[in-house]
Amino acid sequence: MSVSEPTWKAQPEGPEYDAVRQRLVDAAEHLIRDGGVGALRQDAVATHAGLARSSVYRYFDSKEELVTAAVVQSTLRIGAQIQAAIGTDADPEQLLVQGIIDALESMAADPLLHALTVPTSSRAMTKLANNALREGVRPLLEPVFVAAAERGVLRQGVSVDDALRWLQVVSLGLMQAPSVVADLDALEDLLHLMLVPALIEGDTS
Repeated sequence: MSVSEPTWKAQPEGPEYDAVRQRLVDAAEHLIRDGGVGALRQDAVATHAGLARSSVYRYFDSKEELVTAAVVQSTLRIGAQIQAAIGTDADPEQLLVQGIIDALESMAADPLLHALTVPTSSRAMTKLANNALREGVRPLLEPVFVAAAERGVLRQGVSVDDALRWLQVVSLGLMQAPSVVADLDALEDLLHLMLVPALIEGDTS
């Protein structure tokens, strides 16, 4: 039997639940874009959303949960654009490599995601931002590996979750230290050389 939410928490089946939650996520995204994760105070989120401060606590258990929701919103927009550009019939290897490159380019250009990679003087804020990025990029990467698994091209012994966790490490590392590779051509060569063999079966025909 599942534990029910406290009565003061917003209930998902409520008539205004989705709309109010969306206002809070939009407000959080706006504040992070403008001032970084340090600007994300509950009172500022509520004010920007035109709601009472208590609304934040009713819809989100923590600041990290709210930041993650904002990251997911941003990465899902990016993912939809990438999927539309690449299509679904691409070769699995090319889909993986081009998908990562396009995702990294888009993530680096996104003000919200960029703001979360800027170092802060607060270890707690840095940890919060890193956790939110790690969880937030999952919806962006997951469809690629689900499709690869369905087509039987994920390397034997590699689960979708394994692939996702590994690629989260690679993507966030490249995003936070772009100077590791000279340019996009060098990144593409490196992905074909190192990442693809780790995740994709050699014969994808």
